Amino acid sequence: MIEEYVHFYSDKLALEGILTYQEDSLSSPAILLCAPHPNLGGNMDNNVITSIARTSSDKGFSSLRFNYRGVGKSECHVKDIAQRFQYWDVSLNGGDYTDAVMDTHAALNFLISQIGKEQGIFIAGYSFGAVVGMRVGVKCKDVKAFASISTPFYRYNFDFLKACKKGKLFIYSQNDFAATVENTKRCFEGFSPPKILELIEDSDHFYRGQEDHVSQKVCVFFQMSN
Repeated sequence: MIEEYVHFYSDKLALEGILTYQEDSLSSPAILLCAPHPNLGGNMDNNVITSIARTSSDKGFSSLRFNYRGVGKSECHVKDIAQRFQYWDVSLNGGDYTDAVMDTHAALNFLISQIGKEQGIFIAGYSFGAVVGMRVGVKCKDVKAFASISTPFYRYNFDFLKACKKGKLFIYSQNDFAATVENTKRCFEGFSPPKILELIEDSDHFYRGQEDHVSQKVCVFFQMSN
């Protein structure tokens, strides 16, 4: 497995990322990995995100995980750390998250420029990353399907997803502060097929010790969708 540090631009800001692939698989199907919210410790080194990168590489996928603007070494137009926290805090509970969507679009375009799209493009997002990932996945014709892990249903509006005909995998846990089991099931019922709902038992929002289980489900779903 090769992990290559890369950078690309979003809104004239240099963002950092990690491109993961096998030496002979740069023409493979590819997954864009979207991290949780920056103010909740979300970055491209998150345990779930890195697990999917590693597992998907073993399954023959390439992937790109990245840091949103102002996270890690990714540039941001807001320089002061306290102001940057306030800037991101707006998007934490359903407010404007246009910049995160812009960063995700830029990451997807970079991934396609490096890997191509002929073998299949997919998006997997975790928590806040599930929201921005699906926003981009719905709009981009090159994305075949997407996986949403611990979708924060009560924080955001998901009307944009109701008529989507692309394959959708939703993974949830029993003790998740981002969405209750009841809320997840209720929202899931309102989405158009094809769709799959998968429960990870005996876990919570962070999936400690269950990362590989989650990653396997994501990879199997993308293999079936390709």
